[in-house]
Amino acid sequence: MNINEHKLIMINDENDEDVVGGFLNKLYEESKQSQDAKLHLMFLQSAFNLLSVQSLENLINTRSELTITFNGEERTKHYHLVKPLRVIPIYELRYAMNGNKHLRFLFFPFEFKGQSHYVFVKCFVKTRVPNVDETDIMRDLTYQMYKRVKENPEYYLEGIES
Repeated sequence: MNINEHKLIMINDENDEDVVGGFLNKLYEESKQSQDAKLHLMFLQSAFNLLSVQSLENLINTRSELTITFNGEERTKHYHLVKPLRVIPIYELRYAMNGNKHLRFLFFPFEFKGQSHYVFVKCFVKTRVPNVDETDIMRDLTYQMYKRVKENPEYYLEGIES
């Protein structure tokens, strides 16, 4: 099977805000001072790399293994990296920051000019205590952006170089 590489892109949301890019930039800045932030950033880079080369079907149906070397020590996480969100074609890329805080990146696959794209729109943190879960709201907002991209893919996807 020929594995096609997927381009991961972040687009501005309905408020013309790059939520995902903004979050990752903030985490990157924090990682310069914080070992925790650096660890999260390294795992997220590993997750994004895996997403760019694996099929969604494979990531949904099997537990992924992410292994990084952090301060000379190997660290591994095993879990379902991608989950479909009951509204086609919206998915979440999942990452646990700790037992309580769970980071979610919402995206949709999109074919454009023969290239597979995973278009990221939203990210948020879900917590168990207090119970905060914006999944349905964010999923629906991501779906609205999917419809906009579908209507005018050139506007959102042209001129994007990886």
